[in-house]
Amino acid sequence: MLTTLILVLATSLFQVGAFGQENNIHNNSNNNKKYDIVLLNHNYNSEGLFSNELAGEILNNGTATIKAVEITGIFYDDQDDIIGKERSGTNPYAIKPGGRATFNIEIFDEGIKTNASSYDFTAKWKDEYLFSSYFTRLTGGEISRDGDDDAGEDDDAGEDN
Repeated sequence: MLTTLILVLATSLFQVGAFGQENNIHNNSNNNKKYDIVLLNHNYNSEGLFSNELAGEILNNGTATIKAVEITGIFYDDQDDIIGKERSGTNPYAIKPGGRATFNIEIFDEGIKTNASSYDFTAKWKDEYLFSSYFTRLTGGEISRDGDDDAGEDDDAGEDN
């Protein structure tokens, strides 16, 4: 009975985070997160000669260095069905707290290049000692088709005349 009471009290003071780290629930500050990756920007480019690319930048908003970051783009068709995945590492390989890294995912798969209408990301990384692995999902965006954009520009040009 005493063990249960201690466990209930300890659980009410601390909450275990998604990666097994303890977060004091009475401290609403995010400053104590050991691992926190933020997607700063991303862009889908379909003008490559042999491939399309999905490029972006992440921020290590945590308090620990992360290494071996792998960003995966998950591509969806207009029915929100997954039609493919592509991945890339980041530059630099190790990202200190407050540091930024870029990624460039090359897309050679014709099915993705012609049928993808949106994408999301996952990020996997290891701790500073390459001992433990971590994972998070990041929100992506919509893919606009060049033909659609050009048609809109032609309509606007016609209205100006």
